[in-house]
Amino acid sequence: MLRTISLLLMLSLLLLLPLGGCSKVEKRIDPEYEIGAAQLLVVPFQQKTTAPSVLRWHYESVPGNTLARAIRVQLPTSCDGVTLISDERVQELVFHTDSDQVPWHKIGREVGASHILTGRIEHLSFRDRRSIGMLQGRLRGYWNLFRVEDGRSVLRREFDIRVPENPESGRIYVSFETSEDELLGAMLAALAQRVTSVLCGESIDKID
Repeated sequence: MLRTISLLLMLSLLLLLPLGGCSKVEKRIDPEYEIGAAQLLVVPFQQKTTAPSVLRWHYESVPGNTLARAIRVQLPTSCDGVTLISDERVQELVFHTDSDQVPWHKIGREVGASHILTGRIEHLSFRDRRSIGMLQGRLRGYWNLFRVEDGRSVLRREFDIRVPENPESGRIYVSFETSEDELLGAMLAALAQRVTSVLCGESIDKID
């Protein structure tokens, strides 16, 4: 299942990435936080499930792990000067935390990071009572950017991703996703792109 979702996610990301070209000059919206020449550690998101009601810790959630990989793919193509830090030793450090308040400043110093990006998936569903017989994905939660120097959260954003469309809009939509795995891949790719846009700025136009 994890391999299938990862493959679908990579396909979704390729469709979202801009095509390169020498004759175009890109206009961009500035990022919401000036991350600069950061050493960024991306940690898999937690996930809150409803059946049963469980909080899956960092590295325990399949969507949380896949989302972290998607963000790592997106960032280098959009953020100049940001260096991704390997999380090879982080899983063990997180699991040895004695409370639910992870000391990100200590973990960051341990692995040589200046910032840490992580978050939590609060809700994940693939059906909606207003869209009977159709797949309707919703991914809701939040993400945090921590500064290792003082352990403070310097940027926090909530997200609410719907694929293919918000059923409350009243518009007719066509879904190209034919399975829950495809739907999840599309939502995770959209969220990775949104996170990258906030951290790195966003392309708004291309001119000759």
